[in-house]
Amino acid sequence: MRTLVLGCLVLAATACDSADDTCSGALILPSESPKALGIFRPRGDGEPANPGAGIYPPYEWTLFLQNTCGQPLEISKVCIVGDGEGDAAAFTLEGPLPDKVSRGDAAAVRLTYAPKGVNPDADGDGERDANSIAIVVQSNAGNFPTLVVPVCAVVVPANEFETATYSCTSPVVVPAGKADRTLCK
Repeated sequence: MRTLVLGCLVLAATACDSADDTCSGALILPSESPKALGIFRPRGDGEPANPGAGIYPPYEWTLFLQNTCGQPLEISKVCIVGDGEGDAAAFTLEGPLPDKVSRGDAAAVRLTYAPKGVNPDADGDGERDANSIAIVVQSNAGNFPTLVVPVCAVVVPANEFETATYSCTSPVVVPAGKADRTLCK
């Protein structure tokens, strides 16, 4: 599924950059999709917060949404959708800035991952259950009017940090060219 979505995004992006420039409307291209933020450990006593360190939360990441076609891209809503208990609560979202994007320009959406603690192994498979969400972007883009960007991360105890693994799945899927306005209510 990931390969299909990325392939569609690449095709959509390159279609507007051709010499003919036959595209019409707006097309959206995310900087990354899907995005695995990584494996984190809890911050120890006395360790300062450093959102960009990539070792312990909070962790911040910026998603860029480029308009690759002629008409302005108008982003009407951006939200987080999660399917597990606490998944969406572990993330906060800021943006998009701006919400109207000219051809070749990009909007930015900042995501902060700040879970309350170590992720459990609720299903007993020996692997910590990741916080899995989707950033959902509603817009006037012809290729992805409802764009879904899966994001996941996990916090493990310090003694599991070097050997931990996790799997990442999107809680929602919307096919290319389709809109699901029930998301981001």
